[in-house]
Amino acid sequence: MLFTLADLFNKAISNQWQGKINFYPSYKLLNSHFLKAFSSQLSNAIQVDFGERILVTDEVTPQTITTILWLWSQGAVVVPVRHNMNQDAINKIALDCHAKRFIRNGQVTNIPLDYNQSNLEHHSKFECHSQRRLCGADLALIIYTSGSTGKPKGIMLSHANVITAMYSIGNYLELNEQEHILCLSPLSFDYGLYQLLFSLNFDCHLTLFENDFHPIKVLKAIEDNQITLLPVVPAMASALSKMIQVFKKPLPSLIKLTNTGGHLAEDTVKSLTHSLSNLNIYAMYGLTECKRALYLPPKDSIRKLGSVGIPIPGLEAKIFTSKNTSHFKEVDQGEIGELFIRSATLMQGYYGLANAGASILNGHYRDDNWLATGDLFSQDNEGYFYFKGRSKDLIKQAGFCLYPAELEAKIERHSNVHLTAIVPHNDRFGDEIACLYVQLNQNNKMQQDNFKLWLQTTIDTSYCPREIKFIDTMALTENSKVDKQKLMLNLSEA
Repeated sequence: MLFTLADLFNKAISNQWQGKINFYPSYKLLNSHFLKAFSSQLSNAIQVDFGERILVTDEVTPQTITTILWLWSQGAVVVPVRHNMNQDAINKIALDCHAKRFIRNGQVTNIPLDYNQSNLEHHSKFECHSQRRLCGADLALIIYTSGSTGKPKGIMLSHANVITAMYSIGNYLELNEQEHILCLSPLSFDYGLYQLLFSLNFDCHLTLFENDFHPIKVLKAIEDNQITLLPVVPAMASALSKMIQVFKKPLPSLIKLTNTGGHLAEDTVKSLTHSLSNLNIYAMYGLTECKRALYLPPKDSIRKLGSVGIPIPGLEAKIFTSKNTSHFKEVDQGEIGELFIRSATLMQGYYGLANAGASILNGHYRDDNWLATGDLFSQDNEGYFYFKGRSKDLIKQAGFCLYPAELEAKIERHSNVHLTAIVPHNDRFGDEIACLYVQLNQNNKMQQDNFKLWLQTTIDTSYCPREIKFIDTMALTENSKVDKQKLMLNLSEA
């Protein structure tokens, strides 16, 4: 049984861990011998204060994984950041969370920042002279996300938050020692980091993909390593689905695919289900502030196409509307409102900020809190949730409310559509309109005209985006999500 994430480190170095971690395509291994040896090097190189925030870059190496696990064992708070982040961006995060050091691939570097009085950390009320003891209430992670505002926010997660989410997800995925996971996402992205935790806790085999995402290389990795579980984001799933069709890949080992980071196109679900008869698809919804909230059981992938499912084990989800900040009323079936969740996985807050993004509303006692996600949902008569869009993304075009996620899902049913994104824009009169970015599989004048005609006959005129831009390659973030901030910036600069 786990009480803190330090227990995973202790499990691994004491040879109780029955799993395996390797790197592809180098086939490097991470084992207890390496963990012990490199942890000893770290102990000689750095003295860690209890609760100290330390930035760790996310190179896909045994050194990075050992560093993260060892820091938890020392009572430190891990702040994972992208390995290709520039020094200015690293300094901004360090300044925000009062970190004085960062570790890159095992090498420790001091951060020479001048903390002025306004940025000084608030000192604890409790001055301890004896050694501190790590517990579930202590912070384990601060994950920085730009969110919808574009300003990075440090999401604080305790050891108990992370462990609760890990067990809940592992429960519905039915993880065990027979599982072999291929991790495509960076370790600075919670989706990637949790694959590591699954391996250590459930004794799974984990293969970490060392290269940038490329569908053909990923298919080869699945075959070479006999992967059983593949976590993806929508852009990855779409690209892989098309390659599987082209090359007629059977992939007999692959039995589970999970998705987060946006809606999984219905055509992608249908295509993967048709091409891989043994595949179980888990469409999921979550946000870093709570890790995971909803999942769609594979048996409902086709029956509830377009849904992100039901609450994960141990979590309550409701859809509310409100007239003020002190009273919230649950909506009726089929109505759209904001998703609220309540769970032991909820973040501790944003570092140094109060409700900077998703808001936490206090209940009747300390842990009776609801997270207002800022995301719009509806629910059917069987209790399944459907994502409609983000409340800040709601576009009012000529008096009509357009929900981008709902429209994108409909448009991506077109056989020639690869990816879409709908963002707000202003017309020449200054009125808000919706702009549709489309990446077609076959992008030429005739196909564009065919698509426009299809759009006019498929989407009601009042809800159809007023502007359409055909692009060769969709802008993606480093986590392979559609980068709507960049798309909107392109519009403003045009």
